[in-house]
Amino acid sequence: MHATNARGWRTAPAIGLGFLMLLLSGTAQANIYGVDDRRDIRPDDGLSGVGVIVCEGTTRRPTGVLIASPFLPPERDYDVITSAAHVFIGPRGRLTDCEFRPQSKTGPGARILYIESGSHTPYRDRDWHNDWAVAVLDRRLPDELDRIEPRVIDEDTAVALRESGSRFILAGHNGERGPLQMSENCGPARKLSSHLNRFDPRVVNHDCDMMPGWSGGPLILQENGINYMIAVNSQASNAITHSSGRAYSGSLNPNVAIRVDDQFKRAIDRLLRAGTTGVTAKCLVASKDELPALPC
Repeated sequence: MHATNARGWRTAPAIGLGFLMLLLSGTAQANIYGVDDRRDIRPDDGLSGVGVIVCEGTTRRPTGVLIASPFLPPERDYDVITSAAHVFIGPRGRLTDCEFRPQSKTGPGARILYIESGSHTPYRDRDWHNDWAVAVLDRRLPDELDRIEPRVIDEDTAVALRESGSRFILAGHNGERGPLQMSENCGPARKLSSHLNRFDPRVVNHDCDMMPGWSGGPLILQENGINYMIAVNSQASNAITHSSGRAYSGSLNPNVAIRVDDQFKRAIDRLLRAGTTGVTAKCLVASKDELPALPC
């Protein structure tokens, strides 16, 4: 296993609904900040555990990533991935017949047995586009695939690390159909008073280049040769509010990623330890302030 070198929901605001329509339409609009710095992922990037999520009932191919942790039992017969909650929402509601294909493989992948997503109340009552998802796979994928360790970093710390020169990257599946790519020379961006999510501590804004298909991809801090996932990519507001490819304007809402906060990390650690042991539902929605989880 490569752990050592690893690198919901209230009614969505109009901009979130617009983003959903963009995703469902399959339109390949880029959300580029000046010069496009995306490139294909290479074998030496330590990102072989990034892949696509394929669900019945949708043509979308969003992104997921295999997770590493000391809590992952070496004798397990399963694996765990993270993504964004809206990845599992289709035109008719929740998508449950899904699989994960590492490295965008075209053949059969590992079937997703169980999904837990971050939220306070069921889907139609919350901004689902700003929440995370953790999923358990029905088998253990090859150990040579890179698994990325999640790390809890608050928004201010993430921005300060970026401003002090720390390296961040974003990985995703380009344009729903293209190759797996990464965006370099980017990272967490400080929120401004004009940003729509300026009071939402669950999310961090970033200026990594992306397009539809990058939802659920890991925002990664690279430190001492290790990749740490600090957030999962969620939405590209600027793809709706200005022309694709136009340089980013600070007056607009930047790209958004859902932070690995304490609630997200607890869900990851619990499922890493247990897989689907003792789980009777195929899908749960987490709850705020340790209230009982709700069925999806």
